[in-house]
Formats: sequence, structure tokens, C-alpha cells
Amino acid sequence: MIKNLYLIRHGEAEHLVGEGLTGGWTDSGLTEKGRRQARETGKRIVNLLGRSDLDLFCSDLSRASESAEIIGSYIDKNPLPIKALREQNNGDAANLSAEEAWKISFPRSEPLMDWIHYPNAESWRSFNKRVFEFMNSIEHESKETVMVVSHRRTIMAIIHWWLEFSEDNIKKVSFDIEPCSLTYLRINKWGEKTISKLNET
Repeated sequence: MIKNLYLIRHGEAEHLVGEGLTGGWTDSGLTEKGRRQARETGKRIVNLLGRSDLDLFCSDLSRASESAEIIGSYIDKNPLPIKALREQNNGDAANLSAEEAWKISFPRSEPLMDWIHYPNAESWRSFNKRVFEFMNSIEHESKETVMVVSHRRTIMAIIHWWLEFSEDNIKKVSFDIEPCSLTYLRINKWGEKTISKLNET
């Protein structure tokens, strides 16, 4: 059963600089700054955990898997890439600039959980379902300490899953998740689900 859950966003990625491509399923790699951030995060994890016995999962998109490989090298862990941990699918907007994506975007609609932003994209509901199903699948079978290296929205979804938020709360509550930030969720001595660290950079 998961008792300690470490969530790390990937380092600065190429789509965040330069031409300003959309994120989502755009498969961009890390910038040099992003690799440096991942190395610093690896050092931080060693100071926190040493080389603890843990499971290390990551999104299979390059920016997350590369970050996980760098971080994992500091704790002697090879990450397991998981497609279910990808960012929310932005469909036809993948690999487009923000301006190009805006031209094919659908206007915001209700119910918000079912709004699809771009053609062939995921709704918020289907995205959360994907992430929640993966977390449910490992909750009782993984080691007590689990680390996930993924994306901003995916980490937000995992926090929502951890706190067992209702759909109404999911729509209303968000979290700041910066590149290579660390969020630490744990079960405390009273058996309560706790946020011990949030967006620590």
C-alpha cells in the first residue's frame, strides 16, 4: 500500500521556450536548464531518501522520461515509463504553436468536466479517469514509497485522487506545479492522507 508518494514535474522542456509550442502530447525533450533542474532534484531526493526501496514510475513522453532517468540515476533506480501518466491529451493541437492551437480550439462549454478543448483531445473527465485508474491499479500492489515523474496536470490529478476529491472540488481546486518541483503526499500516524510538501522547488 502506498504510504509515501513523491510527485515530480519534469524539468524545463523545449516546448516551453523558443516557439512556444503547446504542451500536452507534444513530445519535446528537456532544455539544458531542464537537465540541470533534474540533476538538482536528484541530489535533493538523495538527501531526503538516500537509496530507499521505492517504485519509480514516469510518463513515457520524452521530457518526463528523461527527467526520471536523471533523477533515478542518483538513487540507483530505473524508471518505468507509463503511457497512462502522460499529460492531458491535446489531440490535434499537439506540436502546434499556441496561436495555431487557438485557431482549432473549441469554445469552453458545460459541463466543464466533459469539455474537449481541441479536436481528438481528452476531456477533463476522461483524463482524470485514465490517471485515477492507474493510481488505483498500483495503490495496493506497489512498494510503500512511490515516486512519479510526470506533468503539471497529471500531478494535479494525482493530488485530487489522493485527497479523494469530489467532481465539484476537482473543478474548483487547482495547484501550482513548477518544473522539477517536488510534492510529497503521505499517510500520517493517524492514518490521514496528508500533503507534506507542495510545489517545493
